[in-house]
Amino acid sequence: MKIVGYMEGTNSEVLTNLLLDGYETLPLSNGWDNHGKYIAHINRNDGIALVVGYLHKFIPVAREYSFADLLSSLKIYKIPVVFIVPAAKQPKAKKLVAAKGIRYYFADPGQVTKVVMGILKPPKGKARSGSKK
Repeated sequence: MKIVGYMEGTNSEVLTNLLLDGYETLPLSNGWDNHGKYIAHINRNDGIALVVGYLHKFIPVAREYSFADLLSSLKIYKIPVVFIVPAAKQPKAKKLVAAKGIRYYFADPGQVTKVVMGILKPPKGKARSGSKK
């Protein structure tokens, strides 16, 4: 069974839809909110196939860590990320996320389930849905 890691604030409807479609969910933390496992400590044994959350949850509060530091495990294990960002703000968000060495997608808050499911089980013969950047 695939596991989807999620940051605090991810819509519970999205998480319920994942469960009903056969995916487990694992809460993740930015190191400040104590929501779950610290995202920078993810390892291969966690079996995470995808991470989802609002963009601001991936920004470290502690000044000794950078955005890239927080995403380092995702980069190493090639785990894609769905950043929840309103459609109108996605071009600005792209400037913040670009060149971090991770595979990422943007999802408008109303389209999260569609984007996540498109990545986890893309329709045969079709491109993945979402705003891949």
